[in-house]
Amino acid sequence: MLENILGFFGRPPALPPPPQIPDSAPRIYLRDEDLDWSDMEAVRRALNGHGRITGSLVNLGGAVLDGSKITHPKNAQSEDARGIRVNFPRFALGNGWVHDLPGGIIVNAPHCQFNKLQFLKPGEDFLSTGKGGTDILIWNCEFWNDRSGDKSLQLNQALRSYLKNVLIVGGITGLRVQKASYNTPKVILMADSIRFVGCECGINVDGGAMVRLSSGKFENVKKKWVAGDKQGGKVVML
Repeated sequence: MLENILGFFGRPPALPPPPQIPDSAPRIYLRDEDLDWSDMEAVRRALNGHGRITGSLVNLGGAVLDGSKITHPKNAQSEDARGIRVNFPRFALGNGWVHDLPGGIIVNAPHCQFNKLQFLKPGEDFLSTGKGGTDILIWNCEFWNDRSGDKSLQLNQALRSYLKNVLIVGGITGLRVQKASYNTPKVILMADSIRFVGCECGINVDGGAMVRLSSGKFENVKKKWVAGDKQGGKVVML
């Protein structure tokens, strides 16, 4: 009876449990300092001998990028939270975990890739794009948010970007897409095989942006998407 009453008043469904980081996974504790990654030398210093670097590709080899030693703001959704800022093009990160990084990863350069990563314990956003963050590829990644988490992905001005085989669990919004300014070209984001589980809203798109969604799945999601403002935000199912 109690469960029926709580369900009637809109208590969100329980989220599936997040994956557990293996005890054997190496931990890369990020220092509480400037996290501007403007070249591969800055990346090497942050990794402190972990992972394998080939050109601008970082294979974590199952290791954990751990931000737990970074100062966390009282408001978990603070935009001033310290995160990793990727400021050079064609950076690629894969095959590992990103855990408890208060400001997430902010991509300010084009042609960056993220593959086979599991994101746990959200701060502001797990992954976002800023000025210059175009042509981004996110594939085979999982974003495990909780009820207090805000957005998992915030893609501003992410021209010609592509998501494939991505799982987004929990949070207020799974995927937010918009133009950063009205002087930029229309943002068209391609998304293929995206699964949303237990989000308040799966996709929020505005500012003249468009999400072209193929093979999207929505499970226990209150709103599949919110779109269509004065500038014509739109979701198109292919």
